[in-house]
Amino acid sequence: EQQQLSCDWPREQQQLSCDWPREQQQLSCDWPKPIPHSHSTPLTMNGVNINNNSCAEEVCWQAHPPAPRRPSASASQTSNQVDAKADEAASEEEDAAIVILSCMPAVPMAVPCRVGEGGVSWVRLAGAWILFLFAFPWAWAFAWTIPNCSKPHLKKWYVASFTLSVTWIALCSFTMVLLVGRTGCTLNMQPFVMGLVVVAVGTSVPDALSSVIVARDGYGDMAVSNAIGSNVFDIDLGLGLPFMIRMLIDQFEPIQLLSHTEQELRLKHPGNPFIPHVKFGFILFFVLVLCFLVFVAVRFRLNKFVGVSFVAMYAAFILYAVVQEFACDKGFGC
Repeated sequence: EQQQLSCDWPREQQQLSCDWPREQQQLSCDWPKPIPHSHSTPLTMNGVNINNNSCAEEVCWQAHPPAPRRPSASASQTSNQVDAKADEAASEEEDAAIVILSCMPAVPMAVPCRVGEGGVSWVRLAGAWILFLFAFPWAWAFAWTIPNCSKPHLKKWYVASFTLSVTWIALCSFTMVLLVGRTGCTLNMQPFVMGLVVVAVGTSVPDALSSVIVARDGYGDMAVSNAIGSNVFDIDLGLGLPFMIRMLIDQFEPIQLLSHTEQELRLKHPGNPFIPHVKFGFILFFVLVLCFLVFVAVRFRLNKFVGVSFVAMYAAFILYAVVQEFACDKGFGC
């Protein structure tokens, strides 16, 4: 039953005959016996004993090769148990939640626990607890205020879920800009530079994470288009829409980009024709040209040279922003 051989079939079904010329059969009865084991009972074909040196036995072997051996029952059971444990662990990670009140939705987070042995596991545990303490209040607020439309009984609340999500994004953005402005006043830095350094990082982290994910999956073109498309959206719609709304409210009066302090600094340095906004605009154009040249140099492939080059350009940009803030009288002196 393991070899799936049956030499009792009629010759017209096997379509093999030891009487055929050897050049048609391409088989030789002088070959060693391919069947490595002995049969406990004699094999017959059309009533003829073919258990010993018989051409029919070799023809039957060539017509019906043995099937691959199946794994034993114990091995298959062990494999099934391992797969079941892996699936169970994955489902536990996905379904991990903290129940604070039985009448309220559970918070979709898991309490950090130590994984592995050695000192590295304790460091990972400490980092996981720090992230947990920072993220838990937000996850708690989101879970109790935004309906989870992934559950069947809450699918009808998708409009409320979308509206509340946008409301939370607006609230978090306003809080972030307010805190960044206060931090800039404490550090004696312009809101313009704080926006370039801090706010830009905060709004670009999701884009960076999504680019990393799609790049790992092999979609490098999608990662590059995501980085470019998000910046085009931020410049065209992120700036154009608020400015248009403000101009409609002010009856199309022009908007002053410089504050009173910045206007005084500009009058203080009349010999400098470029304000910081213009200089950073030229820097943006220069960075785009460098990015294109780097892609041309590597023939439009993503490798370590591209990553190192882009990180170096960003470090140089941050260094220039900090230097001109403190050494150039907030960018107006040089």
